[in-house]
Amino acid sequence: MGCVNQVLILILISLSALFFSTSTAQSFKCSTPGICSALVGYAPRNATSISAILNLFNIKNLRNVLGANGLPLNTTRNFTVEAKQTIKIPISCLCSNGTGVVYNGPVYTVKKDDGLFIIASEVFSGLVVYEKIQQANKIPNANLIDVGQNLTIPLPCSCDDVDGDKVVHYAHVVQSESSLESIAKQFGTDEDTLKKINDIADDSKLIADQAIDVPLKACNSSIKSESLDNGLRVANGTYVFTANGCVKCTCDSASSPLQCEQSQLQLPSSKWQTCPAMQCEGSESLSIGNFTTNGCNRTTCSYAGYTNQTILRTIDTSTTCSNPSTDPSNIASRIGSSWSFLFISSIHLIPLFLRLFH
Repeated sequence: MGCVNQVLILILISLSALFFSTSTAQSFKCSTPGICSALVGYAPRNATSISAILNLFNIKNLRNVLGANGLPLNTTRNFTVEAKQTIKIPISCLCSNGTGVVYNGPVYTVKKDDGLFIIASEVFSGLVVYEKIQQANKIPNANLIDVGQNLTIPLPCSCDDVDGDKVVHYAHVVQSESSLESIAKQFGTDEDTLKKINDIADDSKLIADQAIDVPLKACNSSIKSESLDNGLRVANGTYVFTANGCVKCTCDSASSPLQCEQSQLQLPSSKWQTCPAMQCEGSESLSIGNFTTNGCNRTTCSYAGYTNQTILRTIDTSTTCSNPSTDPSNIASRIGSSWSFLFISSIHLIPLFLRLFH
């Protein structure tokens, strides 16, 4: 029976190779230097736990997955993920030769009765096609892999801006009957953008159960280029921990700045025994995430990144009034000007009244 199963698997792989030879998923275009944050959407074929997903994708920190999905911090590793329920998986992305390459991504150990097609389509739910696994691991014959063999899984990703905007690139597995319009509406983008970054002319080029690049809007930040997390991008509706766990950054609205604050985590990282100072220079009363207001003007102590020894801070100023005329100081100024005008005008009218009544 074991031999029969192996033969059937080999036949399945051979047929899939023939069928998918003309529909191999493209790599995501990527040319930006450095490492950035990206996401992939994983929908397990069967019910599983967050713990199992962490192990599959080589993710050490539970908080990373909780933040990517906007889940409460008290969510446990035993949290059940139902079959076909999509969980966003945070990955690090590096551009190489014009395409995105996952950095320190998952390594899968081949099990009995596994095949590259099964690993790609079932284990990793279509996020990658088996040809990419074959290429990444330099496997001469896709039908011949060994139990216990470790395979690098080349998840697709990108770090590029889109139309000048910072985004978080999300690998979305296309569902049957999907359209560019429905995908764009679901993720807050537009059809033309999806067509351009994926080189797709129309819906007929969409391939079910394969991943396409969807840019998610991200909050603007004050992180400096010299920071160790200068590639940090936070998508709308998510949060991340950075600076060795000392800082929590949240994106509540992609049209607003990134909101960062002290994480308040105990023992945030083995690299730092305690978190470095987070007060802004020149405004010692303000720490990262705190602000003061004066009329329509808001002064905020913002997170600007971190180095091996310190957390970078910067002072940001903004206005809270959509119309400068609503600024109390402007109103007071206009009232003062009006009284001055009336007073001066009345002085000039006095001689006229005296001549009229003389």
